[in-house]
Amino acid sequence: MELTNTRRFPRYHMHTPVFIAAPGAVDGVIPGMVSRLSRAGMEIYAGVNLQPGERMEVEFRAPGRTIRVAGIIRNRSGFCFGLEICAMKIEVETVPVYS
Repeated sequence: MELTNTRRFPRYHMHTPVFIAAPGAVDGVIPGMVSRLSRAGMEIYAGVNLQPGERMEVEFRAPGRTIRVAGIIRNRSGFCFGLEICAMKIEVETVPVYS
């Protein structure tokens, strides 16, 4: 039997550390891991107590840049979440130039 992919966008396997915005956490964030990513959503593992239908904010950090993604949790199994992306914001740090 051949399985047919019926998803709108292809999923890409990856293992990237992220930070989940969580009120009350140390530094306001909890570490997590993205294992699959597509144009419309992601599979993420994180130790947060959120339920399907709630909003989750995820930060991807790189030197000089932070990408914030907000989404709605569509499903949950333990600490694995299916997140549908609804907004994205890219912040670029400005580095002072010395002459």
